[in-house]
Amino acid sequence: MACQKSMLGGFCMGAWLPSSRVPGLEVCASASAGMPELSAEKLEPSGSACSLGGVIRYLGPKHRLRGGQMEGSLGRTCAVGSSHPILSSLIPREPMSPIASLHSSSFFVLGLLAALSGAPQALAQAAVHADGLKSPAEHLGRPVGTDFELADWDQTRSFHEQLAQHSSHVMLRKLGTTAEGRDFLEIVISSEENLARLDEIQQLNRILADPRGWNEESRQRAVENAPVTLAVSCSMHSTEVAGTELGMEFAWLLATSEAEPWKSARDKCLVVLFPTLNPDGLDTVVHWYRRTVGTEFESSSLLRLYQLYTGHDNNRDWFMLTQPETQLVTRELYKRWFPQVYWDVHQQGSNRERFFVPPFRDPLNPNLDPGIITGIDLLGTRTLFDLTVKGLTGISTGVSYDMWWNGGNRNVPVRHNVVGLLTEAASCDLATPIFLPRQELSAPRGLGAYVPSNRFPAPWPGGWWRLADIIRYELAFGESLLGSLSREPNLWRRNQLAASLRTVEEGLGEGVRGWILPENTPDPDAALRLVRILLDSGLEVHRTTEPFHASGREFPAGTLLVRRDQPYGAHLQDLMQLQRYPEGDPPYDVAGWTLPLLLGVRRVEFFEEAPDNLELVKTQVEAQGAFSGDPRLAGIPRGWMSVSHSHSWSQLAAQLKAGDTVSYLGAGDRGGLLVPGGQSANTDEEPLVLNQMPRIGLYAPWSGFKPEGWMRWLFDTWAIPYVTVRNEDLRAGRVAEMIDVLVLPGNRARQIDGGRAQGTVMDRYAGGLDPEGAASVEEFVRVGGVLVACGASSGWALDLLALPLVDVTREGTDFSCPGSILRGIPATSFWTAGLEPSQAVFFSSSSAFRLMTEQERTEARIAEAGDLEMPLVYAPRRTLLSGWVEHPEVVAGRGAWVTASYGEGRVHLFGFQPHYRGWSQQASGLLMRAMFLNREH
Repeated sequence: MACQKSMLGGFCMGAWLPSSRVPGLEVCASASAGMPELSAEKLEPSGSACSLGGVIRYLGPKHRLRGGQMEGSLGRTCAVGSSHPILSSLIPREPMSPIASLHSSSFFVLGLLAALSGAPQALAQAAVHADGLKSPAEHLGRPVGTDFELADWDQTRSFHEQLAQHSSHVMLRKLGTTAEGRDFLEIVISSEENLARLDEIQQLNRILADPRGWNEESRQRAVENAPVTLAVSCSMHSTEVAGTELGMEFAWLLATSEAEPWKSARDKCLVVLFPTLNPDGLDTVVHWYRRTVGTEFESSSLLRLYQLYTGHDNNRDWFMLTQPETQLVTRELYKRWFPQVYWDVHQQGSNRERFFVPPFRDPLNPNLDPGIITGIDLLGTRTLFDLTVKGLTGISTGVSYDMWWNGGNRNVPVRHNVVGLLTEAASCDLATPIFLPRQELSAPRGLGAYVPSNRFPAPWPGGWWRLADIIRYELAFGESLLGSLSREPNLWRRNQLAASLRTVEEGLGEGVRGWILPENTPDPDAALRLVRILLDSGLEVHRTTEPFHASGREFPAGTLLVRRDQPYGAHLQDLMQLQRYPEGDPPYDVAGWTLPLLLGVRRVEFFEEAPDNLELVKTQVEAQGAFSGDPRLAGIPRGWMSVSHSHSWSQLAAQLKAGDTVSYLGAGDRGGLLVPGGQSANTDEEPLVLNQMPRIGLYAPWSGFKPEGWMRWLFDTWAIPYVTVRNEDLRAGRVAEMIDVLVLPGNRARQIDGGRAQGTVMDRYAGGLDPEGAASVEEFVRVGGVLVACGASSGWALDLLALPLVDVTREGTDFSCPGSILRGIPATSFWTAGLEPSQAVFFSSSSAFRLMTEQERTEARIAEAGDLEMPLVYAPRRTLLSGWVEHPEVVAGRGAWVTASYGEGRVHLFGFQPHYRGWSQQASGLLMRAMFLNREH
């Protein structure tokens, strides 16, 4: 039927909706909410229709309606609603900005005429500008944000390459390669004049970031004679796909538009754009979506992590700097560009607010500069105003995201005197639209109801939510941000200068002046990693040239120290000090992250003025020789090693792989040392002869599991050979023929047993271990294998092997510790020989074990374990080292690491993850002991 509303020139609603029939479709604008309804009289086989209240809507291969599905008129179940793919971008939404509307109109006509003419191949024949420059729509053959379409890294990279090639306002730099070997790029956008003086701008920015040694005239010149520098990062989390396409549109408008604020921003701003912080993950997600779109598995999650090792945890790596992507960006921020403002583009879940902008919620970390915090608040509030005036609804502020923890991509810049902004847009289903009735929308986190409030002034009414909507909100934010920066560029440059000066001055005031890294730290390898992290973060490390006295003791010449009176002193203090989360609501996630504790490095606070005789240490290599390590190695023949030195595990693996024999001394004064083959040991030293590399298998379900990725990172970084073990490998049985040690990295019992449900993923990836795989694991241990279960996996192993243990954190107490550093006390044991008297354990909703009582064993029909021991317990007193814990007495004195024989084999249970996020590196040595030092091998 023809459209019943007003028509003009064969089009209805002024929205370019043809009244003539697109193949299989007729368009009518009589639907509620201004959404065109589509006749199902002649549906093409590629789609199907669903009926709702007598109205038929076209369905692509699969679309989502939150809250349920409807039975399709063609006899299959499908979700209600959506538009024809060709017309998907035409569904009326809230008004686009004039710039975006004008930009998309020419391409829209091209695409629509191609569709109506029955020549879809015309979509690929994009018009080329006279200067060779292509817009994102012309480059991709579609507008950004098109339903069911995503750009992969080749398309994204090639767009920015042609933009840089043909525009005098754009420069492209290859920074290095990703974890999987793809190019990692940054795009620099500004006026021709600014790009011609980049070296000068970088030097002026450097003065703002570090004003020490510059007079007032030089500082003022640095404020007034350069554009404000804005860094923008897109799609760090690769399932948050809108950011990558936003980046193309944002770069295009900034490089080419003569409208405001884009034109002024080219002169007043220098923008450093990272098109995606995870090119590997972009390809992983896009290729999976292309494989599944239009199938029953369209909404299924990935089979692997979208960053080689970290997945979503790539945004937890910004102080530890373990991954190449974080290392590259960190170098650009704090050693090349020194931006004044940083915008990190993210997405969140679908059901709450449409868009989050700063200010952030409490608590506020006391190390952060007030000028930087109020700058965040000012820019965020202005964007809230601008977006609301544009008619964009569902925007929240002051909810969900706090300013406490370190380690995120917008958190660490704030500690470097950069105004760090975060936006979080509600997600659709990658590029598949979703429909959200108002009654299914949830209030922003921290608000009681989905109603207007000061932090949520204009709730979104519900309806369709698309990829194009996300980009529209993000682009409006970027436009507002550029407007604010270009109106007052010197304000933001002066703000950074003032924050840098305050930070240096505060470092000379009351309190801790810095930290000494004594030479007798137990793990010199970890101490060198600490030095590298500090240097890579833009911090200064000094070495004394003469002996000095501080904190009541003497330190020799050559001692390393780090001073707080430096421009990035807030970041230094936040890494080196103990955290104490403020009273009030419990933390959502991480509350403590003290870096020396995580690495197992000694540091000594000093409150005096720093010694005069200091020299800068510029590289990790220059710091070698500053740490002596295990004193027992002094005077011992070459080749002896201490397992307290983390690098010793890499050396041990290499020697065993080469066929060498090494003895571990498990007791006595030399306990914890590794003796080369041919060296004698006393029997009272409980020597364990190691002559072959254990075959280690790492369990990896078909779901992309972050702890498994971090375990792979640890093994690869420490050069520990291993194989990946899948569900089907364990279900096949005879596991002992394949491996000697099976490591469970932290999967919960339901994930291990059930895996991915049938029907949610291709059959070969569905299912877990229960029952055959679980029985195979039990048999593997019983006949002589070693099972190492970490974190939540320990509960599954405990149940499988019927061990007489109880996890006290599950006994209905009010105990809570979502992410903090606890103190572990090692027992005097073969397993712990040579350990320091205290061990830092990162506890993140972890476990703590006690022995069952006799009555509990009887009721559960569980036998007493003959040689069960607890090599490590949580400290009976002063359990918390850094962060926050409620009712620490629940875990105090309970088992953190438990081991027991089982049949001919052995099981090790770690209630925590000894490899947590690549942070918990001291505890990783405990994991190595559990894998290597088993007599059962």
